[in-house]
Amino acid sequence: MAGSLKDQLFKAGIASKKQIKQVELEKRKQSKQGSKPDNGQHTASVEAARQEKLQKDRALNEARKQAQVQRAGQAEIRQLVGQHRIRLPKDGDIRYYFISQDKVKQLWINADLQRQLASRRIALVCVDDRFELVPYEIAERIIQRDPNAVIKEDTERRDKIAAEEAEYEQFQIPDDLDW
Repeated sequence: MAGSLKDQLFKAGIASKKQIKQVELEKRKQSKQGSKPDNGQHTASVEAARQEKLQKDRALNEARKQAQVQRAGQAEIRQLVGQHRIRLPKDGDIRYYFISQDKVKQLWINADLQRQLASRRIALVCVDDRFELVPYEIAERIIQRDPNAVIKEDTERRDKIAAEEAEYEQFQIPDDLDW
C-alpha cells in the first residue's frame, strides 16, 4: 500500500479530516517546542548577541564620523590654501630645501620669499601632494585642522648641529690640509 498512515486511516474511514488536521497541528507545536533550548539560556544568548552587534555598530558609526570630520578638515584646508596661496615665482633662483615625510624636497623661490620664510611671515603647506606658500596666520588655522599639513622647520636638528659645531670651534683646521 502506498501513502502515509494518515491517508490510509482517512481512506479506511477511521479518522476524519478534522482529526488529521488537529494531529498535524499538535505535531508542529511539539516540534517547535522541542527544538527550542531552555528559555533562560536562549534569551541570555540572544541578548549577548544583540549587545555585541550594538557595540560593533557604534564603533563603525564612530569610525565613519571620524572619517567624515577628517575629509571636511581636508576640504577646509584646500579651500584656505586656494584662497590665500602665494604664487611661486617662475624665475626662482634660490633652491629652498625642506624635509617632508623623511625625504628632502626642494622649491625654487626668490630672495624675497626666502626672507619671508626665514622671518616666519609665510609658511610652507602640503596639500594633495603639492607644496604651497601661505601667510603664517593661515598656516596657524591649518595647523588647528591638521598639524601634519604644515611643513615645520627642523629647529631641534639645527640646534643640535650648532651645539656640535660649537664644541669644535676651538680646534682650527689647518689651511694646508689636503683631503
